[in-house]
Amino acid sequence: MNKELIVTDGSFYERGGRIYVQATVNGKTYKKSTRRKATSINKTWMKSQNPGHVLLNILGVEKDKKLKDISIKDFGEKIITATSGNRGTETQKDFVRILNKIIVPFFKFYKFNDISSTDILELLKNVDAKYSNDRTKRVKSILNLIFTHAHEEELITKNPFSVQILKNHKLKKKPTRTKAYNISETKEILYKAKGWLKIFLELSFKYGLRTGECMGLKWSDFDLEKGYFMVHRSISKGTITESSEIIHENKNHLREIFLFPETIDLIKKYENFKPDEDWLFVTKEGKPFKESHTILKCHFKPFLHQIGIEYKTLYATRRTYASIMRQSEKIMLEEIQDVMGHTKGSFITDKHYNVDVLENIHKKKKAYEKAEIFNNILNIT
Repeated sequence: MNKELIVTDGSFYERGGRIYVQATVNGKTYKKSTRRKATSINKTWMKSQNPGHVLLNILGVEKDKKLKDISIKDFGEKIITATSGNRGTETQKDFVRILNKIIVPFFKFYKFNDISSTDILELLKNVDAKYSNDRTKRVKSILNLIFTHAHEEELITKNPFSVQILKNHKLKKKPTRTKAYNISETKEILYKAKGWLKIFLELSFKYGLRTGECMGLKWSDFDLEKGYFMVHRSISKGTITESSEIIHENKNHLREIFLFPETIDLIKKYENFKPDEDWLFVTKEGKPFKESHTILKCHFKPFLHQIGIEYKTLYATRRTYASIMRQSEKIMLEEIQDVMGHTKGSFITDKHYNVDVLENIHKKKKAYEKAEIFNNILNIT
């Protein structure tokens, strides 16, 4: 052990015909078998030994055995499972997938304790060349999780992530920002959409819902008389997930959103022709959409093509909401975060901000407004 050790209260004792040793090491009491039978010879040996030294030798042997037996796969699965409460169901599945598909194959012929910071940098370089920035960040995050906990549990002698070269690692690719629909496009989309798609897009554009959250809406989530609806469900990759009270680092899927007057009117009209008693949006078979790809391929893309608007992903409706709402100084960032389901103070909200939603006419108007403020201040004196 590398730490300065304080060993006290050491002694031997017999149990079940075997000799055991116990002592307190740095305030923690250990009881271990010496693997010796309680024979007269071994009892004589026992009298000549220092219990503390014997215990430290045993602990050293057990530690060496742990270092020898542990693998990055076994410990990785253990720690990802142990920390699963910190992430959503789909993210948890993705962590396990990355471990088994990317990390474990790369370190197949490495001993866990022999993996260095340069080895990890080589893996990140390979991942960076094949996958997106977000994927590379997630791989790095998982590796950091594994090695930091392994070092804390003294399963490895050094944490590679404590090395400065790895702390300073930067992604080579410049992150691409998802486009947003500009003001004119948004206005035309909302005006020309029909039927259930109109309601779907109304909720997506005006409240910045995640696509899976919009797919997961039920009639019971709405109280139109009080003018609000609850978001506490999401559908992703065929899985319906009910949100809990747990708020993750950047996300809050469970929230109450108050509706604009025109949205209430639209939903009341839609309620008269609702296709299902339970779900707001259903397939031709009367079941909730399980994949956003179905809405995208069969409904949203054809609709945009029909009205002559460039497709910029379905999720871009959420970025459009943030981009439009961030233009007003009257609306606090925290209010936008409440609606979008971001935790207050999260930096992720501004990643959804894209000033490109403003066209020249809007930019000129804002410039005039700023000029008026600037000149008014100058004229005070």
